[in-house]
Amino acid sequence: MDVAFLIEALPRLLPGLWLTVQLSLLGLGLAALIGLPLGVLRSETSSRPTTWLIDGYVFVVRGTPILVQVYAAYFLLPMIGLTLSPFWTGIVALVFNSAGYQIEIARAALQSLETGQREGARALGLTDDLVLRKVLLPQAWPRMLPALANEASNLVKASSVLSVIAVFELHKAANAVISQSYKFLEMLAAQAVLYVAFVVVLTQLAVWLERRAGLKTSVGLANR
Repeated sequence: MDVAFLIEALPRLLPGLWLTVQLSLLGLGLAALIGLPLGVLRSETSSRPTTWLIDGYVFVVRGTPILVQVYAAYFLLPMIGLTLSPFWTGIVALVFNSAGYQIEIARAALQSLETGQREGARALGLTDDLVLRKVLLPQAWPRMLPALANEASNLVKASSVLSVIAVFELHKAANAVISQSYKFLEMLAAQAVLYVAFVVVLTQLAVWLERRAGLKTSVGLANR
């Protein structure tokens, strides 16, 4: 392995890494705005049409490869009159994918709580809305964080698929260097190091948030 070339070429990958960071964080955040509320709704509602629609969406997301979803966004969006740049087309695909998993994260966290929590809150005269906001969600949130951290790391790796629609993220940037230098092994190692570094940062952030959320939950329960 040519270590000197690896060090020299590393700065050429940084624009791709920065785009990967943007894709991953923006995709995760927008997916959370869709997936987490739908997960709460799926856990709380008994309406058959609603649960069928949400379950159908989750089934499609989990049953199809991310590559198929990326191509679907790339070819189907223009057919309905929505023309986006490759970057935003990639965001749509990542949000569609991640939201499906985040629905299950929120639903599983809420359903893991003891039924006595809901029954006790109702016995105190709280409405269903207050039970959800003041009792259930504060306890479910720390349980969601490890799964959300895992989803974030999965989204970072899934963003590499966007190279097929000409998004110049980290994998695409590394391929551009390979096409000029034929240094495949060096670029493979560089990609691995940068992806791992980004995932480690996200994981440590999630650990910090989990500790803070757990502490706040404990304090809140003690005050009640």
